[in-house]
Amino acid sequence: MAARVRDRGHQVRILYRKRNEIQDWFKALRDRIAYAGSQDWLDQFEGRIDGFADITKCRFDEQEIIVGAGMAMSAELGLLNALSNPKIQYLHGSTPWAPELMQKTLSLPLPKIVVASYLKELAENTGRGEVLATIHNGIDGSEYFGCVPEAQRNGVGVIYSSHPSKDPATTLGVIEKLSRLHPEVPIRVFSADRRPAQLSSRGYWRYPTLDKAREIYSRSLVWIVASSSEGFPAPVLEAMACGCCVVATDCGGTRDTIVNGENGFLVPVGDVDGIAAKVDWLLSDVALRNRMRSKAEETVKQFAWDRCIDQLENVLSGLSRHSCGQSVPAIPQVALP
Repeated sequence: MAARVRDRGHQVRILYRKRNEIQDWFKALRDRIAYAGSQDWLDQFEGRIDGFADITKCRFDEQEIIVGAGMAMSAELGLLNALSNPKIQYLHGSTPWAPELMQKTLSLPLPKIVVASYLKELAENTGRGEVLATIHNGIDGSEYFGCVPEAQRNGVGVIYSSHPSKDPATTLGVIEKLSRLHPEVPIRVFSADRRPAQLSSRGYWRYPTLDKAREIYSRSLVWIVASSSEGFPAPVLEAMACGCCVVATDCGGTRDTIVNGENGFLVPVGDVDGIAAKVDWLLSDVALRNRMRSKAEETVKQFAWDRCIDQLENVLSGLSRHSCGQSVPAIPQVALP
């Protein structure tokens, strides 16, 4: 989002919370050596990037719109009450594992952008401050597309994460069950985490490059998203764009992209047997897979990045005009903590 807003001529900087600088430096060096070709997301932004330990010590120009991205940074906007700058909370997901943080964030009387319809309902029903827009994340068709011959599409894929929102126990349970049901079907996993002992190293990639991730998607007949909570999960659209049928838990933002039984399947959170049954059905029914893939291709077209940025520009320009008392669109400066 920041890069694409900047590409349209706006001044954008990213503020990020610094941790232990020496530890971060060694971790970055280790990862670059061990996982050549992978990039930290901050490395991909060509604009200004500033680290901070205390957000109240950051300097902001008078015209900067301060956007708190995510629940934690949105909560910290409450520390900047003394500043007259327009502020907006940009909510990318709920945090059911941190209810106090969620309550603190939503209770601030600040305008909000959300990335999924369930977050709009959550903010409106339990929070303060107007929800200005629901702006889904986009998908870049130049990065995600089917890249191997269809004859080589033969497996099931999943992203593994130990974070509680990703429900690692359910993910591992589904992999174990499918391995017993279909020992002949390759299961490919990629992750930013170390490989769990339950998974074979042969089908596990840590920090894959974009090219490798695209290949893993493209070799999969079915893609699984087994999370317990998601904002707007990128892997659903990425997998669809690469030609997979998606089986996902009904964990929030998935219901904004998947129409159950049409372009994918939605299964209750934590339902290992239900996920495995839907994957089993898709593996055995070619006609069903083809129908769902066709619908999924249509879905992906609805989530172009340009459309998302149009919406974001409109919201930020409205905030800028309101703050400055202007009647014409302004080109705002944007700070994204």
